[in-house]
Amino acid sequence: MKTGRLKMVRVPKVWGEEHWIVNKQYCGKKLILKKNFQCSIHSHKEKDETFYVQSGLVRMEVNNKVHVMKPGDSITILPNTPHRFTGLEDSEIFEFSTTHKEEDSYRTTTSRHIDAGRFAREEEIIKRFNKTRVLVVGDIMLDTYLHGLVERLSVEAPVPVLRYEHKTHAPGGAANAARTIASLGGKVTLVGVCGKDQAATIVRTELRKAHIRAELLIDSTRSTTEKQRLAIKGYQQIARLDYETVKPLSASLEKKLIAHVRALMKNNDALLLSDYAKGVFSPSVLAACIAVAKRAGKPVLLGPKPANPAYLGAVKGVTLFVPNRVEAQVLGGDKTPPVLARWLSKTLGSNVLVTMGDKGMLLAEKGKKLLHIPTVARSVVDITGAGDTVIATCTLALAAGATFADAADLANRAAGIVVSKPGTAAPRKEELINSL
Repeated sequence: MKTGRLKMVRVPKVWGEEHWIVNKQYCGKKLILKKNFQCSIHSHKEKDETFYVQSGLVRMEVNNKVHVMKPGDSITILPNTPHRFTGLEDSEIFEFSTTHKEEDSYRTTTSRHIDAGRFAREEEIIKRFNKTRVLVVGDIMLDTYLHGLVERLSVEAPVPVLRYEHKTHAPGGAANAARTIASLGGKVTLVGVCGKDQAATIVRTELRKAHIRAELLIDSTRSTTEKQRLAIKGYQQIARLDYETVKPLSASLEKKLIAHVRALMKNNDALLLSDYAKGVFSPSVLAACIAVAKRAGKPVLLGPKPANPAYLGAVKGVTLFVPNRVEAQVLGGDKTPPVLARWLSKTLGSNVLVTMGDKGMLLAEKGKKLLHIPTVARSVVDITGAGDTVIATCTLALAAGATFADAADLANRAAGIVVSKPGTAAPRKEELINSL
């Protein structure tokens, strides 16, 4: 039995990384392939190669024939055979071949992202996030999770008994939208109303932790909205308890809020209005906030919570209207999402992005064809806060100079990130770049 000295090499690639071992007799590699990236079309005159997919999903092109390979699949490439692999998911491939010689690689294309133009545009937009300032106005909430174990049913009623273990908190509603912007690297100021209670104190603490500037008005006659979720096995909910006051703001408090928005708008690049129908936004406040942004020449986005079609009268002129499917139906009736998106865009004279959960999104941009954006979420753990993520990412992207289509695509990818996490989560800048 012969022994030889092995050479271990780690080589960064446009499409990922190579980890390989080589001696005079053979070459063995592990290829770390990133989703949506591909190697060059190339061939070798001397060596043959066998590829074995360990994880993920890989598109292998061999002599213009396409093979979609899943874990456990393998393929052998003979000498003088043009081939290329593409990551349909983040993947790991083992490659076995005769001795590696760099001079035996003959390339006819370069390694790249499969949609190089979009990738370059969106990566540049994300890099500009840290220079972008967003003003968020809306209904502020506290998301509280009471974690514990369920081991029995109550003898008093057929309901589970949660044995309490610990509690966690996260900003919710407009505060969660602000947290998303901060997590993605943007500078954010949050304006809203809270009560004079413990929940408000906790919200302020959570906002400071997230590096969010908060301009919160106090209304001692109302409770800070708090959603307490009873959760087992991490964040699996079994019940929810809401504390809230949904009465409108007083006339004097409305004036103070509008004055805050007017004063802060000049130092921000965009305005995000997050309406959860908890009392902050009367029709007059909505219209006033939109007018402030328009006068400043800044984009204004609205996540609505309409009770009836009359809601539309106060929000004309918004730059991007972002309802979910149910909210769109409240406004336009039981129509299909494509019909609703077009109708809302025409009625408001605005761009509209309708979110549809696992069916993706529909963008109705003025003067353009309706665009369907399929979901990119691969696993759904918790949808809490996904709507906040969508409108926050859209706002940040538009403020950074993105087109509506690119902003919607980035928002879709950010939502795919947060629904794969438990609880009220926020995407990070690095995660969003990796999702491209």
